[in-house]
Amino acid sequence: MFNPTYPFTKEVLEATVKGGSFYFVRNSYHRSFDHFHENIKGYFIITHYNDEAKAYAHFNSIPNDGNRFLYEWSNEEHKRKLYMAASQPEGYKVYSAYFLPNYKDKITKPLKDKINTYMYKTTNWKPGRGETLSVDLYMQYGSLYAVMSYNTEKIKIKFDEIEKM
Repeated sequence: MFNPTYPFTKEVLEATVKGGSFYFVRNSYHRSFDHFHENIKGYFIITHYNDEAKAYAHFNSIPNDGNRFLYEWSNEEHKRKLYMAASQPEGYKVYSAYFLPNYKDKITKPLKDKINTYMYKTTNWKPGRGETLSVDLYMQYGSLYAVMSYNTEKIKIKFDEIEKM
């Protein structure tokens, strides 16, 4: 599975707090699963927010995720747990909602083919020679989404739908 996100580290945590984000939501992150990883108990993504209402909206949008947790930086126990997660504890893979600087380089030819297959099967778009299909990625509530644009049309979809192609 394609994972464009940056690991959740102490440096990421501290830079995020310095930038004014004091709420963090943890949820399961199947996108980081790698069958070559051995003895991994859990895969998580921690999303940062500078607005409490947005953090709660994320938290409340994933009621069936048994790993969801909302951290508040002002709570010393939560702060300790965030630093623990940022240490990448053994048996866990923890990611931030930030994209790797070179994430577009990780898009393989087979993945590009799936993007094209998705476009041809679900839209009436038919880019001609020299025309461009634009694909941008973003995170929302701990899930990866794609925005596909062609001419003046635009669609937003969960990236999982593309990968199913």
